[in-house]
Amino acid sequence: MAVNKNKKTGKWDFDGKIYFKGKVIHSYRRSGFATKKEATRAEAIYRDEFNLKKVMLPSLQELVDRFIPFWKTQVKPSTAEQEIKVYNKLIRELGEKDFYDSKVLQTYISECDAKYSKRYVEKIYFSLTRLFKFAILDGIIETSPMVKVYKDARAGEMKKEMNFFEPDQFEKYLSCIEDQRDRAMFSCLYYMGLRKGEMMALQWKDIDFKKNTIRIDKTVITLNRTKSNPATPPKTKNSYRTISMPKQLVHELAAYKDIAKDFSFYSLDAWVFGDEMPVSAETLRRKNKQYIAEANRRGYELPEIRIHDFRHSHASYLINNMSAGFTDFDIAKRLGDTVETLHNVYAHWFKAGDQGIIDFMNSDN
Repeated sequence: MAVNKNKKTGKWDFDGKIYFKGKVIHSYRRSGFATKKEATRAEAIYRDEFNLKKVMLPSLQELVDRFIPFWKTQVKPSTAEQEIKVYNKLIRELGEKDFYDSKVLQTYISECDAKYSKRYVEKIYFSLTRLFKFAILDGIIETSPMVKVYKDARAGEMKKEMNFFEPDQFEKYLSCIEDQRDRAMFSCLYYMGLRKGEMMALQWKDIDFKKNTIRIDKTVITLNRTKSNPATPPKTKNSYRTISMPKQLVHELAAYKDIAKDFSFYSLDAWVFGDEMPVSAETLRRKNKQYIAEANRRGYELPEIRIHDFRHSHASYLINNMSAGFTDFDIAKRLGDTVETLHNVYAHWFKAGDQGIIDFMNSDN
């Protein structure tokens, strides 16, 4: 502890160090006081209000490192993988700030609200909430700073419209693909509505060309995957299913199998779309962008869709054609979802379906 007069400014300063178990845990310096008495009083208040426990709290990186092993015991690997991505983002953006301060967290969430979708902000918000709940359970803190943090409910915000391929658009997309494996791979996504990981996890033994069915009983995750264990059980109990293939997909897969049989690593246990490992998510994204770009170079004017939007495309196509005799339950079962999820996520129509409603209404007047 020391109070000194600054020769350059003529003001009084104080500085010092705080020790814990014989080690310096905090150094401080404040300046600009008019008198020695003011500086002395300010230092006394500073030391009195100093929160030793707060200084000894783990950093965000340390807290996340303690939390993740616990979280992996509570959720599926794919869920943990997504959570880790969020925490890595938080470490980059909040690591140097006092993230135990609710005001700092509120500012951060408000900034996220201005930049990201409602769904993504919710993911960030609840990831922080889970992290501090763990900190309480682990005896690190007594109360969560998140109890004073709110996110914009965006009550009046309309849900962002999904991008998807209509059947004629997918035909144009497919016409740009010469590689037979890629034709089969993207046809599988479009005609079956599989999740990305489900498609990546397919083995030849899962495809029955006699019954024209595909069995879904696993998924691929990208977090710490190894050659010995690249796949895990699927997302939910509803995800276990055996579904029928349309003729278009049977043709594409059969043509690819004739080629794949000559591969050195081919067997019934081999990954349909891969080699010693399933095709990577990055390869899927890159190829999809490549084929959309080629289609638009040819003047097809296709929308930019993500890999998961192939699933949206399949669901939308089925919803739009429910008059053919199948129900929302049949669609949900095929997708490995619940009817409630189907209604919440895929309640949109193709333009042709919407125009059909307008035509009916116009003709009925």
